[in-house]
Amino acid sequence: MGRVPRCRLGRGVYHVINRGINNSWVLESEEDRDKFLELLVSQKINTRISIYHWAIMSNHFHLAVEALNVRELSCYLSKVSSLYSRYWHKKHGTGRGTIWQGRFKSVVVQKEGCLLRLGRYIERNPIAAGIEGIKVPTDYRWSSAATYVEGREDPIVDAHRHPYWLELGGSDNERRIFYGNFITKTPAEDAELFSSGASIIGDKEFAANIMIESGRLSARPRGRPRKV
Repeated sequence: MGRVPRCRLGRGVYHVINRGINNSWVLESEEDRDKFLELLVSQKINTRISIYHWAIMSNHFHLAVEALNVRELSCYLSKVSSLYSRYWHKKHGTGRGTIWQGRFKSVVVQKEGCLLRLGRYIERNPIAAGIEGIKVPTDYRWSSAATYVEGREDPIVDAHRHPYWLELGGSDNERRIFYGNFITKTPAEDAELFSSGASIIGDKEFAANIMIESGRLSARPRGRPRKV
């Protein structure tokens, strides 16, 4: 299935990821990751964007985002990335230019059945990376894991605004226990699914609808109607 042009996409949930140029560690220090998080927070004000899950690693970042308009999402992330590039150059005394491998990658994700799995994949990134001292996802400070498992305050995520939070249990304590157990699992299919390079993740009907809405496919058959 071909890649859907970003400009043709509309409202939806997106898995956003970007890396440092040549996979460089542009988010290496605690100061760097704190600065990037600060920009995610400050530039989100007055946008119609909901961030449900996030993780900032040493050489890349992940977001699970719902946006009403993909152009607004692009503007938001472009601003964050540009401001962070300025910070990085100033810190290292280097010239201008991007420090990212290119424009961020955005994958359309079916909300039902996939959003929680995407969150688990994102928040388990520090475990998958084998970061020293990180035994469980909540040990890593630069992700949304702790807000769902421990109720820790998060600068950009509100658990009660998550589309499926209330379905996880009858109380916040029950939901935290459920989610904590949920992200301790390491199903191989999650990694295969969300790192597959696909531009659409969901069932066949969801993928077909996205292609139709984006104009890649026509709901009507092409060509002249057959003669009877």
